[in-house]
Amino acid sequence: MSSPEQPQVTMERRQPGPSYTRFIVPAVVVVFVLILVLQNRVDHWRFHFFFWWLSLPAWVMVVLLLALGFLIGMAISAFLRRRKRQQLKRRADGM
Repeated sequence: MSSPEQPQVTMERRQPGPSYTRFIVPAVVVVFVLILVLQNRVDHWRFHFFFWWLSLPAWVMVVLLLALGFLIGMAISAFLRRRKRQQLKRRADGM
């Protein structure tokens, strides 16, 4: 009896040595944030939310908004990963 041929699976291997892209992207983001902060360090922004009024330096508002956006992005990403994992688990259990 001959067995059916199994496809050959080859894994791509990363080149040895450091991967500088892991450092370049965060460095570009940090430079971008520093430019935003330095350009907005003189102004003051007023923020009104329901009955609260805030008056903060613009650079503080920029940093707070960036941090809030980052946290919201991480929460959405975690939610989508969890949902995908649950769907895959249901498919595996159903088969």
